Amino acid sequence: MKIIYTRIAAVAAVETGIIANPDYYETPNLKAKEVIIYGNYPKIQKDYESLEVPVEVRKLEEPQKTTMATVNVEVGVTPELQAVIDDAKAECEKVVEENTQLKQKIEILEQANSNSSELLSENSRLKDAVVLADKAAKTAEEQLVSIQSEFEAFKNDIPAMQARIAELEAGKAAENPATETAANDFENWSNDQLKEYLASKNIGYKPSATKAELLKLIPKE
Repeated sequence: MKIIYTRIAAVAAVETGIIANPDYYETPNLKAKEVIIYGNYPKIQKDYESLEVPVEVRKLEEPQKTTMATVNVEVGVTPELQAVIDDAKAECEKVVEENTQLKQKIEILEQANSNSSELLSENSRLKDAVVLADKAAKTAEEQLVSIQSEFEAFKNDIPAMQARIAELEAGKAAENPATETAANDFENWSNDQLKEYLASKNIGYKPSATKAELLKLIPKE
């Protein structure tokens, strides 16, 4: 199994393997046969090399950042989305492993060729469990495909990206309003900057408004 550690899934689009966010790394995956690391993560590299797993470290090319007002937002795989993807993959692997174990038990029971009612009952129960496990595996795979599709759609949806930027901008202002107020010397701003600021605060204004009229609309904090 190949594992690719990267904070930005797009850089590993041509790779075949499991993509994991290095920011959430805790311990090495013992099933790994090959590891690629985008960026400088010496602990991950050392852990796998100690297991004699081939490790390739590549330079992480950061995507171009989008600037809106005074906030720089990098559009890529968010930690929340990566966590959901990682959880879905882990659940899928768990279900597949359980399914394999159940099938092995069934083969052992069938080879025993016992007429015992207890064995027959256990055999039937395990077969039912395999059916349920297969369904669970398919469900987990469908959820993973759905999550990846939603992310691909998000990358190509400019309005959704702009909405996300606005959410992050609003959240940053809420976390540190005092710093924001100090940094906003509105008197020296241009009309376009004032309009952009008002729009980020969901404050309406007339397109023909003068600078003085726009300044009056800014809340006094």
